Amino acid sequence: MIVPEDYQREQRTLNAIDSIKNIASPIIGEKNIIILEVPLNGEEMVTRISHAITENITDDRLILAVLSGGMRPFIVSTLLALLTIRDVRVIIESDFENLSGYISLELGTFLAPSKRRWAKIICGLLEGKSVRRISEELGLSPATISYELKEMVKYNLVKPEKPNERTPKYLVTKAGKIYMRLQREKCHKEDP
Repeated sequence: MIVPEDYQREQRTLNAIDSIKNIASPIIGEKNIIILEVPLNGEEMVTRISHAITENITDDRLILAVLSGGMRPFIVSTLLALLTIRDVRVIIESDFENLSGYISLELGTFLAPSKRRWAKIICGLLEGKSVRRISEELGLSPATISYELKEMVKYNLVKPEKPNERTPKYLVTKAGKIYMRLQREKCHKEDP
């Protein structure tokens, strides 16, 4: 949890922290709940948050960032800090003010470079084609396609079905499908 320095003075903040602890403790264990105090200076806030994330990243390299609450500068600073973290899967969630719903999106989708080659590879995978078949259609070597797939994994656009195989089969993730929509790429003429 990210809180302002001297947060102990605010009963509202203490109540919110207790509520979050009551929800999160049974799931992740109380020892895994970290309270990060940050100054109300934008640059220092982003720096401290970034360092704290890096120092406390778990072995699964997965970050679930629930960005909610009324302190917009904390939300912006946290999002900016998350942009500095490399080689992790970041899922950002936020609820609507009226609690009518929430959004949950992978940050990698929005950080992935816009590459026509990647779109063509994703289309090939969605059509059930092998790495070899995709390489033939694109006029590239299978090694080049494999390299591109490894780069795409970093943004969670694709994932190996069985990662321990010598030449794994890749699956397109939800993030990969959103990437295609963001890039305005279609695989078939009949796609909407």
